[in-house]
Amino acid sequence: MSTLSPTGAAILAEHEDGVVTGHAAAMARLRADSLVVPHHDGSGAHRMTAAGRRALKQWQDEHGDAPPVASAPAVLRKLPARQHEAVITAARRPDQLVAGRDDEAYHKGEPWFLGTTLRAVHNAGYAGIRPQPYDDGPVTWEETGRSLYLTPLGRQYARQRGNVDVRRRRVVIIACGSEKRPIPPGQRQGWPAGELYVGQYHRSLRAAADALTHHSLIRIMSARHGLVPLTRPLHPYDVTIGDEKAVTAERMTRDTAALGLDDADVIFLGGQEYAALLRPSVPHLLTPLTGGMGEHRGLCKQACEHSALRESWWKQAASGFEEHTTAG
Repeated sequence: MSTLSPTGAAILAEHEDGVVTGHAAAMARLRADSLVVPHHDGSGAHRMTAAGRRALKQWQDEHGDAPPVASAPAVLRKLPARQHEAVITAARRPDQLVAGRDDEAYHKGEPWFLGTTLRAVHNAGYAGIRPQPYDDGPVTWEETGRSLYLTPLGRQYARQRGNVDVRRRRVVIIACGSEKRPIPPGQRQGWPAGELYVGQYHRSLRAAADALTHHSLIRIMSARHGLVPLTRPLHPYDVTIGDEKAVTAERMTRDTAALGLDDADVIFLGGQEYAALLRPSVPHLLTPLTGGMGEHRGLCKQACEHSALRESWWKQAASGFEEHTTAG
């Protein structure tokens, strides 16, 4: 017989993307029973564990799917106006950045918020920082002043209080290519990564990525430089996966953590030698391309032309995320 209380079952059943909220006493009991754990970013949010999902399933098998309380998620308290605006603005951004004065959004003239607002949103558990390769152990926002991004709890707030249909980010990673645009004489700066690779195979991957997601959520997996945004300047290089100077799975672990891919649906387009380096740190990675390069190009063309295929891939990516979250 399940030892989970009706209140505990109700709280677990109301999870949003695995995020669990509830009153302090109930959450303390769930933590003590190892059914939830604090979110890794220190934001104050909690995530259901595999034990929590098993306990909920057992309770539902014994008592039915619906807990004996209202099944709608608990409505989060509305934040003060400026904090509320910061969360809702971030939810409407593809990258879900809660922008401050030190972020690129400020220099682009996009909406941004003062440090006092950022601190309050962070302390409420609605935004968190991401680790960086150079971190010497866990760090906090107060120590680093690093960019803040919405947590699952922040997205839940935006859905409830802002009526914004925001979910996990949809990130697409594409393989680089051997054919690169040469640097003309007299040009000292490299080309933006999105313009560097000129081979037909890479361009087909890029076209599919453009159809699948926003350009700010596309990363190129460079055999030399790791995961790079489309805007990063690069010079041509002659490195392939497996070379002495090529990236490793360890390097990919740092890059994927810095990009927050543990809280994103992720599609990779490219060869399996690249995917093999990503999968240890992104176990929910979807690799929809099968066969050889010709088949890859054909599938990318179909993805560009058919929204149903693109949505099918994203549904598979979301299912993979949920499966691996549950398994963890």
